[in-house]
Amino acid sequence: MHIAIFGCGQLAQMTAKAGIELDLTFSFVADPGEDCRCVAALGQVVTYTPAMTAQSLFHELGQPQVITVEKEMVDADLLQALKHYTAVYPDDKAIRITQNRIREKNYIRDLDIPTADFDVITSLEQLRQLITDFGLPLYIKAAESGYDGYHQWRIKTPADLDQQGLAEAIEHGVALIAEKHVPYQREISVIAARSASGNVVFYPLMENKHEEGVLIATVAPAPTLAADLEQQALDYMRRLLEAMDYVGILTMECFQTEGSIIVNELAPRVHNSGHWSIEGNSASQFENHCRAISDKPLGETSMTGLAGLVNMLGQHGDPEQFTQDNMHYHRYGKQERPRRKLGHITVCADNIDSLKQSLNQVIHRLYGDRYRPL
Repeated sequence: MHIAIFGCGQLAQMTAKAGIELDLTFSFVADPGEDCRCVAALGQVVTYTPAMTAQSLFHELGQPQVITVEKEMVDADLLQALKHYTAVYPDDKAIRITQNRIREKNYIRDLDIPTADFDVITSLEQLRQLITDFGLPLYIKAAESGYDGYHQWRIKTPADLDQQGLAEAIEHGVALIAEKHVPYQREISVIAARSASGNVVFYPLMENKHEEGVLIATVAPAPTLAADLEQQALDYMRRLLEAMDYVGILTMECFQTEGSIIVNELAPRVHNSGHWSIEGNSASQFENHCRAISDKPLGETSMTGLAGLVNMLGQHGDPEQFTQDNMHYHRYGKQERPRRKLGHITVCADNIDSLKQSLNQVIHRLYGDRYRPL
C-alpha cells in the first residue's frame, strides 16, 4: 500500500519509518520552500502549488491508496477534493475542526466535554473587559497557527496588553481567542488510534511538562492518576473519535484539576508527547497510525515498564552524553534554530523514581539549570 503524507517534518519522518517496517511505501506533500530534509530518503516529495488540481496532485504522489497529515494547517478544501480519488484519513471534517481553536472549542463543548471558559476577541476594549470578567492570568491565542508559544500571549497584569504583536493582531483582524485560567494540577495528554474498521486502542495517559509554552518532558504512564479521572479522559476521547468518525491517531491535551479533566486542545495526528512509544510500547503511535489508516489490526499499547522523553530544543545535545542502556537518542536531521524541536531522548525505567532521575539527568545535560527538574 502506498500512503502520501501532507508535511515533511519529523512527524512524517517517524511515521514513514514505522510504516516501511509494515511494507508500506510513502510520498510527501511539501509547501513551497518547505525544508524537506527530514523525509529526503523516505519517498518522493511533491511540492504543491495552487496551480495544481487535486487530480494532478494525486497522480504526482503516485496514486496513493491513503492520504494523511502530519499537521493541522493543511488546505481542508484540497483534502475534500482528494477524497474523489482516494481515502483521506483523518477526514477533512476533522481537520477543519481542529485547525481552528474557536471551532474546536465549540465542537468539544457541543459533545458535553468541558473546556476552559473562552471568548472570541474583537477589540482591545473587549479584552480589557475580559480581564474583569475572567480574572488574571488570561491567555490569548491565535485561532489558527498558534503553537509552541508562538502567536500566544499570557496576560498576567493589565500592562501585558501592551505586549508586542497583540494590538497589531487585533487591529488586523486576526482571529483570536481568550481563555480563562484553569487552576490545574498538571497537564495530561491522551493518545488513541481508531482504525478504518472502527477498532480503537488507547495509550497510557501521560503527564507533560512545558516550559515557555513548549513541551520539555513527558512521563508515561502519568503517575498517581486516579482511576475515575483516567476513565473520564478516556470517555471524552471515545466521544470525539465516534463523533468525528475519526481514523488514525488523535491526541487530546488536557488539564487535570482537583476533581476533573478539562480538555485544552486536540491534535489530529501523531504527537510530540507520544514519541516515547517508539521504545516504550510494542507498537508505537507511528506504527498504529499507519495500521489505522491502512486498516490493519492495531498493535498492542500496554507497557511493561515506564517511559518518558525530553525534547532537544534549539541545539543538538552531544549523543555521547546519552549512551546509557535506558536512553535512546533521536535526531531529526534539522538545522539548529532557537526553540526548534531538533530531536528527543527517550528514557525507559522500571519505576518512577528511576525514570525521573534519568529524565532529570537528560534535562540537566541539555539545558543546565535553565529548566526545573521534574
